[in-house]
Amino acid sequence: MPGLGAAVSGRPGERKGEPARRAVVFDLYGTLIDIRTDEGDPGVWGALAQYLGYLGVVIAPEELRSQYQKRVEFQLSSSPERHAEVDVFAVFRDIFAAYGRAKVSREKIIAAAMLFRSLSRRQFGLFPDAAAVLRRLRERVAVGLVSDAQWVFTEAELAITGLRDLFEVRVLSSRLGYKKPDPRLFAKALGVLHVAPEHALYVGDNPARDLVGSRRAGMRCILFRPMENTTGERAAASVGHYAELEAAVDALLPPAAHFP
Repeated sequence: MPGLGAAVSGRPGERKGEPARRAVVFDLYGTLIDIRTDEGDPGVWGALAQYLGYLGVVIAPEELRSQYQKRVEFQLSSSPERHAEVDVFAVFRDIFAAYGRAKVSREKIIAAAMLFRSLSRRQFGLFPDAAAVLRRLRERVAVGLVSDAQWVFTEAELAITGLRDLFEVRVLSSRLGYKKPDPRLFAKALGVLHVAPEHALYVGDNPARDLVGSRRAGMRCILFRPMENTTGERAAASVGHYAELEAAVDALLPPAAHFP
């Protein structure tokens, strides 16, 4: 994953006499990837507990589910962040430590988290034309990712869908301990891209997280198939299909912008 970089002095992307560097930053789930999961299905916990037994982690399905929920709640309640995020890898690591008969490798903990995700998935796939539009946008603007997501399985899902190498930067909330609408997520991405907020767009589906967060960071937001907007904020544009997105980007980020 591209690094998040050190602090950038001056206004990012600003070079006198040259075209301003522009960027489009995307949300992932619900925006690029159409996904539905069911972590409440008892079958998920039964199959997962059975698998963990082979790794020497002996725990009943209901106890596994209870311990998972308790550890998620503990992470959230003990965080100083207003918009705290969970690290699912740490949840499984702690369960392995408490119920395992022997030390288990990091790789096996990751595999267990991935299995949990796989068992809970009910719908998974790219929205039509999403990858093709990303590739075309990359020819004229910087493209980044800012997502409320669990690195432990999201990095694999980016590879599965062929998206992983389409972003110059990937900022995942679980690596930082806080999630949208915290504007720091967006600022980190723009810092790595060396793009000023006024020359960047964010594309997401959740007004309360995506629209509010990106605007707090000084960006404009395009909503994709948005949820109901009760935020009182207005998006710069709203699209229902990726076929409409490129025209919206070109209208909001004209390529002729120059610094004096």
